[in-house]
Amino acid sequence: MNAFLPDWLPRSNAVNLLAGAFLLTALYAAAQRRALAAIRAYRYNSIALGLIALVVAFATGARHIALAALLVLVTKAVVIPTLLARRVRGRVNAQISEPMLGVPGSMLVCGALVVIAFSQTRALFGSGTSILASCLPVSVASTLVGLFVMVTRRGALMQVVGLVLLENAIFLAAVSLTYGMPLVVEMGVLLDLLVGVALFGLFVERIEETQGDSDTTKLSSLKG
Repeated sequence: MNAFLPDWLPRSNAVNLLAGAFLLTALYAAAQRRALAAIRAYRYNSIALGLIALVVAFATGARHIALAALLVLVTKAVVIPTLLARRVRGRVNAQISEPMLGVPGSMLVCGALVVIAFSQTRALFGSGTSILASCLPVSVASTLVGLFVMVTRRGALMQVVGLVLLENAIFLAAVSLTYGMPLVVEMGVLLDLLVGVALFGLFVERIEETQGDSDTTKLSSLKG
């Protein structure tokens, strides 16, 4: 039996399962009106990303990918969600963010984005036979979903969630195409992301103090 099965097949199945979880958590975040639920979805999205990187590290023997995966699990699955959740708790206006498009309409658009991403990615890059063959179309689809969240949400915190979902998708694309960037680059990106999220949190708090909520559409009234 083993003679007919490539040695990467079990790991490929694990990556496919985790890639599906990665995409589903991004779609779940796009369907949420409550910021805490979207942040929780981002946490699970980051866990799936870290586990994918660990499987790749195990399959390729690349230690820098394993270290990057651990950094992802610590930074993106623990630290960043905790920072974002602290900005939500105790603020009623920040907990619920009404999308510009209703939830059913948002899901229809996200479904169309996923279909476009898979069809066009397969057409451009082919199906592939590596253990990461399914990750590139998933990363492109998640990138489009993250952009969609950023564009259609009025709440500043939900736009930050869309941004970090987009960054996760870019990380997955890097792993899919090049089996990860050098560790020093990954550490720099994670540090920049951590600092950026902390600054975004301060901006969200300042917006709420100024206008009573974090609805970014009201910022147009500040134009002179």
